[in-house]
Amino acid sequence: MKLTDSAFLVGGSAYGISAAGDCNTYLIDCGGDLALVDTGGGSGVKTILENIRLDGFDTKRLKVAFLTHCHFDHIGGAHELKQLTRCKLLAHEDEAGAIVNLDENVLMDMARDRGLNFKAPKLDETVRDGDCITVGEVGINVLHTPGHTPGCMSLSITERDGKKGIFTGDIASTTGRLGFINGPGFDLPKWKSSIKRLISEKPDRIYPGHNTFMLRGATNDLMLTDQKMNAPWTTIVTSVG
Repeated sequence: MKLTDSAFLVGGSAYGISAAGDCNTYLIDCGGDLALVDTGGGSGVKTILENIRLDGFDTKRLKVAFLTHCHFDHIGGAHELKQLTRCKLLAHEDEAGAIVNLDENVLMDMARDRGLNFKAPKLDETVRDGDCITVGEVGINVLHTPGHTPGCMSLSITERDGKKGIFTGDIASTTGRLGFINGPGFDLPKWKSSIKRLISEKPDRIYPGHNTFMLRGATNDLMLTDQKMNAPWTTIVTSVG
């Protein structure tokens, strides 16, 4: 599903275009070569690849898949995707151990409760804050945005129309919505700092891992999230029991 000239939604259970439990999965048209942001929970890989073809792209041009963080609904499809396309898998260096070992940060018990079973992917590279990965004609900039998980990262690009788009994984949703709080590795002060970091980038568009995207006015929308997270009347539960 075309969102802009650069960004396509090719997976996401919330939109009914891939398997139940899949996060939003985005394709970046890099001028011939392609990049994917996240891979879903593992049951929808073939559907995601078919969606890429339906949008007019050759899946053989898929060069890299970025894993924004280690949660199962973002990495579950990575092993199969690599097998089918031979693309490279990249994640932040602080998230690599969790991904390749499927440790508690991946939320595997929750994945199994939802009927998901997948193999641990092998990463081709790890990245860190400030790295720029060139795919085709596009430089994809890595922003370390921890808080949701320790190695959560966002990806910034300049789109074909000159607008700045950021793929935020689960660190930032839209319309002030707060995402999954209190998972393993959660750190509220870092999460708040990451939202401010994203605001400082002044994006025109944000593409989150769940729910709807923001195709204009994204910086103002992030400011709404920042206000909500820091408002004295907002209660964020950070421990249970």
